[in-house]
Amino acid sequence: MTRKTIVSIATGLLALAAMATGCTDQTVCTLNFASLVLTVQDAQGAPVTGLAISDTVLSTGHGFAVPQNMPFLPPGVYVVLDDGYLGKIGSREWVRVVGTKSGTTVFTADFLFDGSGCHVRKLAGPSTVVVGS
Repeated sequence: MTRKTIVSIATGLLALAAMATGCTDQTVCTLNFASLVLTVQDAQGAPVTGLAISDTVLSTGHGFAVPQNMPFLPPGVYVVLDDGYLGKIGSREWVRVVGTKSGTTVFTADFLFDGSGCHVRKLAGPSTVVVGS
């Protein structure tokens, strides 16, 4: 395979990946996978661990669990939304995030997210939630 062929194939694959992420000729997208996180701590500032996170889009009532499969995040830091949910939220959607432990609600927080571009973006909402205060 010639160098020109390899470059052509790579360029085509990048274009296909960009189209798959909702990008158009008017936007520039990266192949990064965006994840929006929230820190949960107790009143003393210690991380709260072992939570399950679920989201509900307030305009539609559509709910979904957000898996916590990023082991490199520090204790008490949770993914509340990522690019995998682009099809579930639209432009400027209010989303209620609920953290539970053993079936008991530990916190609720409302966020304004934008899912109309190549990546999810947080427009409003907390960066940290303090529980048990």
